[in-house]
Amino acid sequence: MKFKLIALDLDGTTIDRRLYLSDANRNAVNDAIHQGCIVAIITGKMFAAALPFAERFQGAAYLFASNGANVYDIPGQKELISFPIRTEHLPQIIRTIEKHRARYRMYTRDAMFAAEESHLVDSIRRDYPDLPVFIGPIPLSETYCKIYVQDDDAKLAAIIRDLQTLPLQIHPSDNSNIEITNAQANKGEALRFLKQHLQIATEDVLAIGNHDNDMPMFAEAGYAVAVANSPAHVQKQAHMVTRPCEEDGVAYALAQLGICRTDPNF
Repeated sequence: MKFKLIALDLDGTTIDRRLYLSDANRNAVNDAIHQGCIVAIITGKMFAAALPFAERFQGAAYLFASNGANVYDIPGQKELISFPIRTEHLPQIIRTIEKHRARYRMYTRDAMFAAEESHLVDSIRRDYPDLPVFIGPIPLSETYCKIYVQDDDAKLAAIIRDLQTLPLQIHPSDNSNIEITNAQANKGEALRFLKQHLQIATEDVLAIGNHDNDMPMFAEAGYAVAVANSPAHVQKQAHMVTRPCEEDGVAYALAQLGICRTDPNF
């Protein structure tokens, strides 16, 4: 099968929980690029954390960070468009999260903010030691691209319910967490924008992902692939289920579809 555009998720799809990008996945994506495919990284990661991963591929063309809040032309080194959370909505969002005593962190394009120290902050410092981290009262003057909330499912459900009147995108992205973005910052809108920007038809697009925030992207692709570590309801929305992320699922899918020259049987 031939595709002109590959929309590729990072966490849990192309890289694992240790932030490890396997040689097999990297080489398969590079091979697809060398054969003429345009590769767009469409990820929930904030821009500053995602760009170093995107640049590890030889010729990835676009990066959509924070589920599409930042749209970046990698070769041109320029941002094409931005969809931050609207400033007037921030006080209500923060009050709602704190009312339910949920743990959260907030991302600008290049920094992270948190009201207090927690394991959410510790994990960012561990995984991204060069990322600026600010602890204390959340400054409303900053431009926030995404808010990440992690707690038990009952709290998350209550937060989603209380924020449903605001024009936001709220998606689970893994177990016991949600990501809050501008209503226009979701992976489906991101892929629709890119198809129009490049004048590529839906049937010429392959999307590979692993969680709820990838399903809008699946809907905008001609062919969708879910890795085997995806929840069952995500797998049902895909045309193909490949191997788990930890077993080079992206490389295996690209090989099975004839997009790269890697041995399809590994």
